[in-house]
Amino acid sequence: MKRFATLMLAFALVLGAFSAAQAADIKAKGVWAFDFSWLDNGDYTSMDDDSRSDDDFTASQRLRTQIDIVASEALKGVVFFEMGNTVWGRADGALGADGRSVEVRRSYIDWMVPNTDLKVRMGIQGLALPGAVVPSSPVFDDDVAALTLSYAVNDMVGVTAFWARPFDNNSGNTANTNNDYDEADVFGLAVPVTLDGFKITPYGVYASVGKDVDPSTAPATGGWEFQQGMLSMAEAAGSGIDQNSDTYNAWWGGVAFEMSAFSPFSLKVDAVYGSKTADDDAESAERAGWLVAALAEYKLDMVKPGILAWYGSGEDDDITDGSERMPSISPTGWGVTSFGFPGSVYRQDTYFGLNGAGTWAVGLQLADITFMENLSHVFRVVYMKGTNDADVVKGNAPVITAFAPTTGEVFLTDEDSAIEVNFDTTYKIYENLSLVVEMGWIKLDMDEDTWGSDDYSDAKKLVFNFIYEF
Repeated sequence: MKRFATLMLAFALVLGAFSAAQAADIKAKGVWAFDFSWLDNGDYTSMDDDSRSDDDFTASQRLRTQIDIVASEALKGVVFFEMGNTVWGRADGALGADGRSVEVRRSYIDWMVPNTDLKVRMGIQGLALPGAVVPSSPVFDDDVAALTLSYAVNDMVGVTAFWARPFDNNSGNTANTNNDYDEADVFGLAVPVTLDGFKITPYGVYASVGKDVDPSTAPATGGWEFQQGMLSMAEAAGSGIDQNSDTYNAWWGGVAFEMSAFSPFSLKVDAVYGSKTADDDAESAERAGWLVAALAEYKLDMVKPGILAWYGSGEDDDITDGSERMPSISPTGWGVTSFGFPGSVYRQDTYFGLNGAGTWAVGLQLADITFMENLSHVFRVVYMKGTNDADVVKGNAPVITAFAPTTGEVFLTDEDSAIEVNFDTTYKIYENLSLVVEMGWIKLDMDEDTWGSDDYSDAKKLVFNFIYEF
């Protein structure tokens, strides 16, 4: 009996050890965001006409939850769910609710190659090229299916390489069903170098896009950003160019630079050049250009004043010789402002553009304004002007139709300008709950001789966001 009991105890211990070896720690974190917003003239058209609807106020919410399944320091899985955006009173937010708004935003595993320091991430993940002025690139920052490799050479130098597949349309080309060119592949390499008071990250990216790739048919929201960033003016205006008729290639080379050696003064600079060419050498389908952005700041006790500036190359006066603006993949996080560009904490932004291509700007920013505990403010005013030749628009009806100011994209010529003002306030109600109030104003000054009209109204917003982070 004692021998049997001893055997059973040993068996139980073995099972216990095996179970412990198979166990994984489950960790959850995320953000609940609620948005109560008043927006006027987000498309810059006047709402005085009684024939137009006036739907200024909306309320919405979103939940993002990340679950980490940690097996060890060398292996974990991550799944990132999103519920929303749910607009109150519409679809899932209407009476009865009970909708189907759960999305898998990310799903990947992190692991280390045994006996090495090489880190591997594979799956649908958030992927961004390096950025300094804001922690995001003006070329690429989005969720995408990818394989990423990271290696720390030493304490100062690291290497990150990736392959991403943003599109595989499975177009079913009946003429040659076994040889569709419907994939887009992106390859990248970044080498961050961290020195005492300096950080320099050069990077390079190459993209190959098959002739059958059509981002507009993809259910992912990134298709719009991809098209806006890749098409030449002739393609976007529909001037005899079939945007899906040719395989094309694109590449970018850039550097993100940060200097803090002379604290409390700091300087951040982004510089990047990009080029897109079509295989059939159609000059009107080509696109190439560059963008430089900088932010200089000086930290004081109760405020951090700074000067923000950028310059992006613009179009010349001939639509047939290709585009002179820098191409991009999906720069959804280049938040230099919180209304015109994607810098809002939740929802109401990107009413001017995705990045600074085709414009130059200079602005004053006062960040980290603090006069009392748990309350801070950001104030900025930015003056923007186009670097695109006005002659490319004048008298060209397809261009006027395609590039007239609309929600999400404003094309400024060298005869046009805009001013954006932000005043954003964050109040920490609790350690994990914040109230963020964003006020924004954009005034367009469009040249009547160029566009045939200068009747564009100011865009304005007042947003109350409640952010619960757990």
